[in-house]
Amino acid sequence: MSTDTPRGPLRQNYWPTTAGAAAAFHRLDADIDCDYAVIGAGIMGLNSALALRENGASVTVLEAEHPATAASGRNGGLVVPSLPRVGPADVMRVLGDDYGPRLVRLVADGAQAVFDLIARHDMKCDAVQGGWINPAHAGELVDGLKARVDAWSRAGSRARWMDRAQACERIGSAWFHGALYDESGGHLNPFAYTQELARTASAKGARIHIDSPVLRIDAASGRYLLRTPTGTVRATTILQCTNAAPSGRRALAPAVARSVVPLTVFQLATSIVPQAARRAMLKGNEALSDTRNNLFALRFTVDGRIVTGGMAPLTQWMAEPRLLRSLARRMERIFPQLGEVRFDFIWRGGAALTPDFLPRLFEVGPNWYAPIGCNGRGIAMTTTLGQRIADYTVDRDASRLPVPLMSAAPIKAHAVARYAPQLLLPVGMIQDAMRR
Repeated sequence: MSTDTPRGPLRQNYWPTTAGAAAAFHRLDADIDCDYAVIGAGIMGLNSALALRENGASVTVLEAEHPATAASGRNGGLVVPSLPRVGPADVMRVLGDDYGPRLVRLVADGAQAVFDLIARHDMKCDAVQGGWINPAHAGELVDGLKARVDAWSRAGSRARWMDRAQACERIGSAWFHGALYDESGGHLNPFAYTQELARTASAKGARIHIDSPVLRIDAASGRYLLRTPTGTVRATTILQCTNAAPSGRRALAPAVARSVVPLTVFQLATSIVPQAARRAMLKGNEALSDTRNNLFALRFTVDGRIVTGGMAPLTQWMAEPRLLRSLARRMERIFPQLGEVRFDFIWRGGAALTPDFLPRLFEVGPNWYAPIGCNGRGIAMTTTLGQRIADYTVDRDASRLPVPLMSAAPIKAHAVARYAPQLLLPVGMIQDAMRR
C-alpha cells in the first residue's frame, strides 16, 4: 500500500499545459499611427483585428498582459450555438424585426463559424466538433426544452430533440430526461485558440503588443491617442474589446463597465479518467451543459481529463475548497462510473452578464466602440461578433450589425447589483433541487 499523501489540486489554469508554444510579441516602445486600435488580445479583439486586416486596414492590438490571460483563455472551452435562458422569440421581442433575426442567425451559426475559422487557418487548439448536448435535469422541464428545440430549429439552427433513452445512452448517465442536441457545437482549448488567433492575425499584418496597458485615451484632431507606459498609438477608430476583464478604478469607459454584471466562474480539471469510464460517457466527445440554474457543464480534454465548473454561492471566501467538494460529489452522483473524483487543477475565469442576457454594442464616442456582454457564451459570440463589428467599421453597412449601436446604460445600484448572481445562486439551487 502506498504511503504517499495525495496532493491538492494545482491552483492554476490547466489549459496552458496542453497548448503549443505562443508566438512572440513585444511591448509597445514607440509612437505609431494606424487606422484601428484594438484594446484587448482576447478572442473578440483578435477576431476583430483579423477581420480588419482581411479588409486591408492597418491595425494595432494593445494587450495589458498577454493573449489569453483573461477570460478568453480561462473558460471551459465549450463552443455553444445558443443563448443562455433566452430563445429566438425573446430576441425578437427585445430587438425587433431588424436586429432580432440577425442576432438569432448569428447565434445559430456561431459554433460552425468557429470551427470553420479554425479549419481555414489550420489553428492548433484541440478543436472537437462533437456536438453540444443540453439535457433536461428534471422531467417537468422537458416540454419547455422541446419547445426551445423547435424554436431554434425553425430559426435555422441544427438543434434536434433526443428522447430520454437516446440522451441517457449518449451521455452515459440515467439522470437526464431528454436533451437538445446540436451537431454544430463542440469544444476546444480556449487558451490555445486565443494564442492561435494572435498568431494568425499577426501573420496577416496586425501589430500586437503585449504588456502594454492603455492608461489614457485623448482625442486630438479627429483621431485618438492611446497612451501606454512606454508608447503611444494614434488611431482613427477604437475597438475596446475588454469584455469581462476587470476594469478597476482606471476604467477607460466607466459607463461601459457599469453596464454589465461581472461573474466569477471557477473551472476545474480532474485527474485523467480511466479508459473504461471515458468510453461510457459522452460517446461522441460532445460538450454538455444542462438546464440547472447552478449550471452543470463538462467536456473531455485531449489528455482524457474532464473539465467542469461552477460558481461559489454567497461569497468567494473559501470558495475553492467548497467547490472542490461539492463539484466532486455532483459528478460522482451523475456519473457513478467515475468512482471517486479528484481534481488536479482549479482556476478562476470571468464572464460579463447583461440584464436581458443579450450582447451589447456601445458607442463610447465617435468611432470608439465597445462590444460587451457575452453572458457565458463567449467563444462563439466573441468570434462572430468581433468579425461583424470589424466589417461594419470598414464599410458602415449597419445591416451587418446583429445588435444596435447604443450609448452605455449603467445598471442602477451597480455596486450592489454586481453581487446579485452570487447572492441569488442559493435560490436557484433550491429550485433545481425541487424540480422533478
